[in-house]
Amino acid sequence: MQAVLYFSDKQVREKLFAFVDAAGGLLLVAGVHHDAGMTRPPQAREPFAALEDVFGHVLSQVIVADEGTAEGMWRDPLGDLGDRLYPADKKRAYAVATGYVLLEDGEPRAVVRKHASPAEDLWFLQEALSRLSPSVPAPDPEKRPGHRRPEPAPRAPPRYGPASAGGSARSDEPREEAGARDGAGRAGRAGWARDGAGARTSDETPPRGRRAVEPPPAEPEAKDPWVVLGIERGTPRDEARKAFRVLIAQYHPDKVAHLAPEFHVLAERRTREILDAWEALERDAG
Repeated sequence: MQAVLYFSDKQVREKLFAFVDAAGGLLLVAGVHHDAGMTRPPQAREPFAALEDVFGHVLSQVIVADEGTAEGMWRDPLGDLGDRLYPADKKRAYAVATGYVLLEDGEPRAVVRKHASPAEDLWFLQEALSRLSPSVPAPDPEKRPGHRRPEPAPRAPPRYGPASAGGSARSDEPREEAGARDGAGRAGRAGWARDGAGARTSDETPPRGRRAVEPPPAEPEAKDPWVVLGIERGTPRDEARKAFRVLIAQYHPDKVAHLAPEFHVLAERRTREILDAWEALERDAG
């Protein structure tokens, strides 16, 4: 079973909660961006179509589509669902609003975050489902997104002939000992330098293979949460919450999925700033 709800529906929140309360067995809830230019309906897109074809006998789906219209911009049914499922855990609530949540008999059992492609999402969703239902096989671990086969061990470097008259290390001498001796000689010769006036300084060149220790970067200054959220200081809590939800929805993974990777990084950084700002306001209010 697949059901599609739309942000433009004034009753979208109530309908979503009704599906969750009435569902028996496993239920997947997720949001998608669906504007007028998209020809395929949300339920025909991946990974939803594949989940229905392969695991439809054990899994129902509710897809909440954001058309990006002004009529639905003030609604956040998935955020409301996250707050309802995890009232004391804001990170999990946010994960529900931005990813896939798997419920069983109305209770949350797993949250899967969205990845770079529907194919990657499908692998992780199948992995989560395999833990919840014995009729769902585990995915092939060799096809796990990001899985890399171990690289072969590097071949041993060739051995060279006897040392020349210049006094280089013998061919039968361990490379580590020869390198250490040569490195020490270079360090001894380069241990003193001269400044612009000709005076010797004690800036020793770091040994080969090591990097000079740099001081840790300074901690970034905390930003004013009111400024981050774009609201005036002292704004009532309800109005501040609405502003927070509108702002966080602008950086939803579905909103930037079609953009270049650097915009994904920017959206993640901006999302973290907004979440930190909202948490700071809640701490101050509490």
